[in-house]
Amino acid sequence: MKLKKRYIVLAAIVGAIAGGVYYVSHNLENIVKSAVNKYGSQVTGTEVKLGGFYFAPFKGEVKLNDLTVANPKGYAKPYIISLGEVFVKLNVKSLTEPVIVVEKVSVVKPEVTYELKNVTNNNVSDLLANINKNTASEDKAETPKEVKKEEKSGEGKKVVVDLVSVSDGQVNIAASIAGKGTGAGIPLPNIEIKDIGKEKDKSGKSLSETVVVILKKILNTSYQAVVEKGLGGLKDVANDGIKALNDKADSLKDEAKGFLKNIF
Repeated sequence: MKLKKRYIVLAAIVGAIAGGVYYVSHNLENIVKSAVNKYGSQVTGTEVKLGGFYFAPFKGEVKLNDLTVANPKGYAKPYIISLGEVFVKLNVKSLTEPVIVVEKVSVVKPEVTYELKNVTNNNVSDLLANINKNTASEDKAETPKEVKKEEKSGEGKKVVVDLVSVSDGQVNIAASIAGKGTGAGIPLPNIEIKDIGKEKDKSGKSLSETVVVILKKILNTSYQAVVEKGLGGLKDVANDGIKALNDKADSLKDEAKGFLKNIF
């Protein structure tokens, strides 16, 4: 009988722990989604959304699903960046320390859409301009003022990231001319970023600063890939757009002729 009671007590403790972990994980998901939307949108000047979040506290593993960054205004495509899956491996012991150690961030199969608005404007350059503007400050630290205020008050933690790996990505080259969308695709070169937050005194970077480093690297690499390997695709997009424009002009001419014929 006593043994049975012990099992009941043990089961109750395990259940309480499991329930506590679920409660913390569930609430952490809401906190993370809210933070991604708030601070991500502050940094990019566009809407940033996180679809799914999974946290295994005992393993120190985090999985993010369907992370999207909306296009700047004036572009046809809904997203400039779509990250299908992001895996994060944390050093569990560091979670209680002032600086959290992230052992690895793995971004798998990201998609970047490089969209032409006209001959001189593209969404990648526009988003980079937004990021530079929104993260600029008097001391040139790459942190929005509101985030800096929270960090000074001790509410924000610093992180260091040993390795960021971006693999199997694609850059979609797109244009929308005369109402007709055209495009081409090229591979995004694999990316590795090491030792984020260790540049100076190893005191770490804020979460927003870390995100800025990763976003800028992905965007700059995408831009270089388009310049170096996508010139043919850009030419095809431009030619298709010009053809669409000519077709539209011819169609309008035919409509005008028919209209005049009916009148006279």
